[in-house]
Amino acid sequence: MKLTRARRGNSPLLLLLVLLLSTTCNRDDLSGRADEAMLLMLSEARALQRRADLHLLDGELAAAIADVREVLAIRFPPSSIEGEETLLDAHGRLARLLLSQGGEDAERQALVQIEAGRKLATRDSFFRAHLESVAAEIYEARAKRQSDPTAAKESRKEALRALERAIAIDRHLQRVLLSLPDLPEEH
Repeated sequence: MKLTRARRGNSPLLLLLVLLLSTTCNRDDLSGRADEAMLLMLSEARALQRRADLHLLDGELAAAIADVREVLAIRFPPSSIEGEETLLDAHGRLARLLLSQGGEDAERQALVQIEAGRKLATRDSFFRAHLESVAAEIYEARAKRQSDPTAAKESRKEALRALERAIAIDRHLQRVLLSLPDLPEEH
């Protein structure tokens, strides 16, 4: 069958249309796969956190810590808000678990997790504010452990500064979410 000149003239347009459609279908397929992968990562994180809960019920702190560290090993896409929030939550939980071991070294390890979460955060969120609340808990524990009144007072000041950061984040987010005007800082 011979193609007429008019049909042959349309063939580049037809080819372009076919390529466009196949590219769009492939992009949609890739997007669907990425969405599915994200759901699987979030599901894995949730299961690991639940496993940590069960280990804690059985008094297996080391196993719970290992479970939360596995959550932190999940490689979420860099621009994923859900991934970031999951990791910030895991850093906060790991900090608390480490702190529960007691002592100066546990406090230091817990603060390392807080700092790692702070560096990971790309925006203000509930989970970012929560990290600061956990930081305050660490400094409060340090203040209780310290025998030197001056050092204990300095640790309580650090706790207060962490709580101020948490409060500032919470207030900022509330103003944004509720479309409220900026309010003067209260102290």
